[in-house]
Amino acid sequence: IDPSTPDLTGRTLEFLGNYAGLDIRHALVRKGADWLLDRQEKDGSWYGRWGVCYIYGTWAALTGLTAAGIPADHPSVRSGTKWLLEIRHADGGWGESCASDRHMRYIPLAGSTPSQTAWALDALISVHETPNSAIDQGIRRLIGLLREEGGLAAYPTGAGLPGVFYSHYHSYRYIWPLLALSHYRNKYSP
Repeated sequence: IDPSTPDLTGRTLEFLGNYAGLDIRHALVRKGADWLLDRQEKDGSWYGRWGVCYIYGTWAALTGLTAAGIPADHPSVRSGTKWLLEIRHADGGWGESCASDRHMRYIPLAGSTPSQTAWALDALISVHETPNSAIDQGIRRLIGLLREEGGLAAYPTGAGLPGVFYSHYHSYRYIWPLLALSHYRNKYSP
């Protein structure tokens, strides 16, 4: 009953590329990548149905496209990366309001959340062969967020029913940061 969405398509492409060894030379992967490229928003982001919301969707799209073999210099990848950098908070992290889902456009949160910072970083890590200052500053902020108690760590970043019901998954503040930190270490450490 749910339609196809950029976040699920991106996650599927990421799996097929990184774990099944398939890329855009395979017709079905190419078809999925083309579908995803056609769903990019004008501002460079992608909508995410199962997470809040444009940061999540852009993370899923960028990690999926790069895993499928779409190069970092592809216009859509560059546009998505640019969008993530433009919405970054001054503290080096990322945060998005659940209101984005109701208004169908990105609405910033007053501060950074662990999961949304991790999603943005993981997307940037998937695109960049070497870390840049935004990634390094984001990693420092992410580590700081992991040490903080309270604040926006409990802000819901899972979407159950968009515009109506959002979930605070207690594990999100650990799972997604650990994933992003491991990708950073594995890709950039000698």
